[in-house]
Amino acid sequence: MRFKISGVLHILLIVFMAFLTLILYWSIFMQPKLQRTLLDYYINSLSHQLDLAIYLVNIHYSNYLQGLEDERTAKQNAMRHLRNIFYGPEGKDYFFVLNMDGVLLVHPYRSDLEGQNAFTSDDAVFTSAVRTIVQGAKEGKKFVEYDWYLYGEEKVEKKFTVIRIFEPWGWIIGTGLYSKTLLTESKAIATEFQLVAVVMLMVYSAILVYLLVLLNRQYREKEELLRLHEQEEERLRTLLNSIPQPVVVFRNSQNIFMNEPFKQTFVQKEGSSGLESKLLRTIEELSDEMSRTRQSSVNALEIEVGHEKKWFDVHAMPLFTKGNLVETVFVLVEITQRVEQIEFWKSKAETDPLTGLANRNVLDVLLRDTRVLGERFCVIMLDVDGFKEINDRYGHNVGDEVLKEFAQRLSNNARKDSILVRFGGDEMLLIVPNADRKIGLKIAQRLQEVLKEPLRLGDLTLNLSASMGFSEFPTDGNDLATLINVADQRLYKAKNTGKGVLCMD
Repeated sequence: MRFKISGVLHILLIVFMAFLTLILYWSIFMQPKLQRTLLDYYINSLSHQLDLAIYLVNIHYSNYLQGLEDERTAKQNAMRHLRNIFYGPEGKDYFFVLNMDGVLLVHPYRSDLEGQNAFTSDDAVFTSAVRTIVQGAKEGKKFVEYDWYLYGEEKVEKKFTVIRIFEPWGWIIGTGLYSKTLLTESKAIATEFQLVAVVMLMVYSAILVYLLVLLNRQYREKEELLRLHEQEEERLRTLLNSIPQPVVVFRNSQNIFMNEPFKQTFVQKEGSSGLESKLLRTIEELSDEMSRTRQSSVNALEIEVGHEKKWFDVHAMPLFTKGNLVETVFVLVEITQRVEQIEFWKSKAETDPLTGLANRNVLDVLLRDTRVLGERFCVIMLDVDGFKEINDRYGHNVGDEVLKEFAQRLSNNARKDSILVRFGGDEMLLIVPNADRKIGLKIAQRLQEVLKEPLRLGDLTLNLSASMGFSEFPTDGNDLATLINVADQRLYKAKNTGKGVLCMD
């Protein structure tokens, strides 16, 4: 890409004409509006300052309502605070307070007028200013204009003041700026604009020439980067296609890549669009979760492939750019055999007749062989807080209903491959296969929230909670019996700590 000298000169001429037009536009149209624009800016800024004053007054009013101060003391303290607040570039700007009858309550520079009624005063400036402010407040105006003494001096300047009524005490609180400040700022901005316009014309012209020289080089570098990107993308596709597990990549909720195992499993053999929607829904849910947590996630999912139901662990790995989730790689690892083994043991276990959970006989099998639980698993021991008091106060029938409700909530909200056992009395045991500490604690915390929901039995409402003890294999023990014992000890510790406590160490 090459540019002729004439083309560069044409561009420079266009830049110069653009800046000349900008200067003329400023002189003809913008400068007359500058004062009004500055006034709007300062009114907005003064409104924020007035918010602070109202907030301080409201603190003292709240003290009065709460009985911490009597009303007279609260008003005096509020006025003292406002009288001592100064702000602005020179620290000279201030707040004043009037009442609706025209009495000046607070003015840092004119303490001699405090307590006087302006409507009966001989000071014409005082009377006119207060009449304007009170009338403006009654009409609901946000700001008013009037003549006033310049920072307590004898000199009088026009002043723009933002006002607001503090209704509980009938106060008009205000603060403002003098026209001298506005005019000074207007001239300074006009001068700065003209200077900046000339400097920027020179700078932009130099930058433009420099950019034109670099443009060709950057264009070629971009082409090279695109070529390298395409090569890297092709390598990634080759790598993902070589993985035996199904892999799919989503970008902005759109499927941009599927490897061959994914196509063979979920596309070529897919017989129902509804099942595909189930997988897509899970992918969308995982994407939303990772956008919030900014972490990888794993979720177990049952999918009907062809005419056969299969289980997969969906591993979601997010890719972020500048803090935003742009792509997500989903790897699906089939766990059908593992789930079927767990279901087999569940079906073989005897069932507790009250809760419908497995009884302790299921542990005899698991204690002999924990391989079905995976390389890492978690144990959660829990019981109902205050269960004895519930039995004593409402009877065993209500206690039985509480146990059945707890068991039902656990069954509905635990992971589908979890093993639930009624360990004895109101103690229940949850074993989560193939789960590390992070996943196990997340499940325990979710179950605590579910178990907190009140139970309504007719006219009776019970506020429930559960204490929990947590252990993890192999961190807390090398066999299931040890982990159950550790979880039971931590449950006992949690019970001694308080209700609804999860003890993990």
